[in-house]
Amino acid sequence: MSWHRYPHLAVLIAALGTTLSVPNAASAQSGGITLKDTRVYYEAAGSGRAVVFIHGFALNLREWDDQVKALAPHYRVVAFDRRGFGQSTGFPDPSFDPADLKELLDTLGIRSAVLVGHSAGAGVALRFAIAHGDRVDGLVLYPGGVQGFPIEPSEPSPMTGFVAIGRQYGLDSMFKFMRALPMFWNPPNRPDIERRIDAMITTYSGRDILEGRRPMGPYPPPTFEKVKDLPIPTLFIAGEREWSHTLLVADSMSRWMPNARRVVIPGGAHGVHFAEPERFNAALLTFLRALPPAPPR
Repeated sequence: MSWHRYPHLAVLIAALGTTLSVPNAASAQSGGITLKDTRVYYEAAGSGRAVVFIHGFALNLREWDDQVKALAPHYRVVAFDRRGFGQSTGFPDPSFDPADLKELLDTLGIRSAVLVGHSAGAGVALRFAIAHGDRVDGLVLYPGGVQGFPIEPSEPSPMTGFVAIGRQYGLDSMFKFMRALPMFWNPPNRPDIERRIDAMITTYSGRDILEGRRPMGPYPPPTFEKVKDLPIPTLFIAGEREWSHTLLVADSMSRWMPNARRVVIPGGAHGVHFAEPERFNAALLTFLRALPPAPPR
């Protein structure tokens, strides 16, 4: 069930923090956890091994609707709005996100989970895995970047300057710049994708871009030296139209890491899970089914 289609019901559930039994579907739950300087909104459904979805920059948990629907019959699926995004409060700061994730897992009684991170969310998943590896059953990094990667890109990042555009000309101009990049290509016959993205970015305040506050949390960015030796089963997913250096990093890291592999999905780029949800979900499910059994609760 997609709660954003029933906004009044979603607000009621979030306020009560209750669990619903949906006929012919897995039970669904939504609510929030209150921390020192944020309230983190989450949605959960299903039962079994826990799979946690972590959204990318300027988006929110709604980006994972197709994946939640596909996985909830088989897994305990959790998606949450990172602080400062969607329905979560506070200032956006990826160096605090792993602490929020830990509190969320503790609140939901989840000892360990598979983490699925998109773009900036992949960085959050890696920060968490480096600090709390015993609580991570698997990593799905879509795509996954690391600081200090030893191979320099052959051309400047296409994202260079997007922050400056946002600060000087505003968020609308920043998003127009980003959406014109080849790495953000979407199929031209899919206006539904553009509508979904528009609905998410309209909830984004842009405070992290406009105010430029430095990260203040305890979790540093993932570095190549920390990531390359992670023994956690890892899947790198990327769309075939992704930036060439990102594809190179995914390919190289899948060879360096002791228990990693990669999948390149035709028909999409940085948002291939929007453009090709069936292919994306198939790759994700194949990875999940191949994992060793979850440790006892």
